[in-house]
Amino acid sequence: MRAALILTHEKHEGPGQFGDILAARGFGCRTIFTPQESVNDFDPLAPDLVLVMGGPMGVYESDIYPFLKEELKFLARRAKADKPTLGICLGSQILAAALDADVYKGKAGQEIGWNRMKIKNPAHPVRHLGGDKTNMFHWHGDTFDLPKGAELLASTDMYENQAFGFGGKVLALQCHPEVTPAQADEWTEVMGAEIARSKIVGSAEELRAQNAQNVDRMNTQAKIFFEEWLESVGL
Repeated sequence: MRAALILTHEKHEGPGQFGDILAARGFGCRTIFTPQESVNDFDPLAPDLVLVMGGPMGVYESDIYPFLKEELKFLARRAKADKPTLGICLGSQILAAALDADVYKGKAGQEIGWNRMKIKNPAHPVRHLGGDKTNMFHWHGDTFDLPKGAELLASTDMYENQAFGFGGKVLALQCHPEVTPAQADEWTEVMGAEIARSKIVGSAEELRAQNAQNVDRMNTQAKIFFEEWLESVGL
């Protein structure tokens, strides 16, 4: 059985539909909550796949959240060995930092809500998440410089560095293609106070309406993307 290790940082930011897809493909999935369970207990090169999920903390806050230091070392070893790894939102920022790029608060402000991505490589599986096919769900205010040797794969009108590939098997996404309808509404409820700082949506009510309009289409495209990416990295 292929093994997937899923690193989470907030209870409500799990793997979403990607967990269901992995289970359907016969993966054995182990999810750990890194603020309470150390990645030092795991060999970074052993899992067939590692998913690194989102969270509200910043990579530059590792003095407050020391588990981030452990993840940086874990993911640096894994990424530099080119083992299949997908980082989402905070996960993408940790991957960028693990590859020696700077991560910082974005000057354009909070990208919270639905925004279209512009694809830079039309041959990459990320093309299925492009703005000609779907809106994408975003919830971040931090951004990163492109790591040396990485390929820029997608941008939005707010932030240039939205997705990058490194080596052949490492992928970072600022957006949230994994989010299910229930998750999108839960985040809107649980983290609703942050919406006031969004540059692309005006209120929780507006975001709920946009969730209803967009999430099913995004889920369809995200499934196509994720399955094609898994196949492209030999899984």
